[in-house]
Amino acid sequence: MTKVSIAKILIESEAVATDMAATLRRNATGVEIVEARIEESLRHLAPAEGKRVLLVRWFRGKSFKRCQGFKPEYACCNLHTFAEGNHCALECTFCILQYYMTSPHLTIFANTGDIEAEIADGAGDQPERIFRITTGELGDSLLLDPLTEASRRWVLFFRGLKNALLELKTKTDNIENLLRLDAGQRTVVSWSVNPQEIVEREELKTAPIDDRLAAASRVARHGYPVGFHLDPIIHYAGWRAGYTGLLDALLDAVPPERIAWISLGSLRFPLEMKPALATRFPRSTLRCGELVPCDDGKMRYPRPIRAEMFRALVEHLEERFRRCGSAPLIYLCMEPPDMWQRVFGTPGPSTAELDFQFAESYVRRFPHAGLPTPRREAHGP
Repeated sequence: MTKVSIAKILIESEAVATDMAATLRRNATGVEIVEARIEESLRHLAPAEGKRVLLVRWFRGKSFKRCQGFKPEYACCNLHTFAEGNHCALECTFCILQYYMTSPHLTIFANTGDIEAEIADGAGDQPERIFRITTGELGDSLLLDPLTEASRRWVLFFRGLKNALLELKTKTDNIENLLRLDAGQRTVVSWSVNPQEIVEREELKTAPIDDRLAAASRVARHGYPVGFHLDPIIHYAGWRAGYTGLLDALLDAVPPERIAWISLGSLRFPLEMKPALATRFPRSTLRCGELVPCDDGKMRYPRPIRAEMFRALVEHLEERFRRCGSAPLIYLCMEPPDMWQRVFGTPGPSTAELDFQFAESYVRRFPHAGLPTPRREAHGP
């Protein structure tokens, strides 16, 4: 199990009597738990210290929304997110949260009933459309699950919705709560993966890749569809052997017919994050790579390098899938249409078209989910 070292749990006064607070008191043995108001001093904790403090509070604002990575210039998949909590105790050198988050501490939201109602209303407004919704936008979906048991609530909630899928994204092997549930194929458990040499150097405090794939194999055998995100793909001297070997390992761990989708995304981060990366992770070599500023304000590998890596991995996947006769959806994350042309030989789809492709592929390959038959017009023009 991937453990997080929590030194203190602070519970906001209005969250004291909630189910979340009771669950944390039951599971966080040996951890100091106090009732406290949100104090400005929490914002000034050092990053390492902040990642050992968990704040339990009420969520205020709009929880259910389109993925924050959406940009009209990308071929976007129209993923939606909801706020289960904020921040992550893992230490990936490339993580944008170290630049994006204004508070260094971990946060979990206690008013889950309000969040559920917002999701149900949002998905219910478009009943013929199939929504894919994740908790993994601003943190790891399963890192805190041994303490919060949040997956139990969300898996059962999504099983009761008529037109929505939950995606739990993780770099851990914290799956024990999931193995006690029947998700009815309405939850996809997905792993962000990299070759072990990259994990050891750049994905600090995460589960080793063998442990992630073993966990993926277990949840697949239990009945969950599985997703894989090769993101960010790192360009290094042995990248081709490293990533094709990784693809072989994940396809050996999980049968292709149990894989819902595979995404490919290259290293990218805002230029303003580079000093923080150098300060916090001086041994990382990422900032020394061949990176150039792009139109979206992010540092990326030049297009020819990205295209070469993506093509190599897509060709390897397609060859493996030809042998078995079952192919999940493969897509590029946060890339413009011309990159899709270079990699797949066809222009990148519109957001609505890619959203429909997800729905059509999932319903066809996982019919026991009981989702409505996808209609192209329901996913937008």
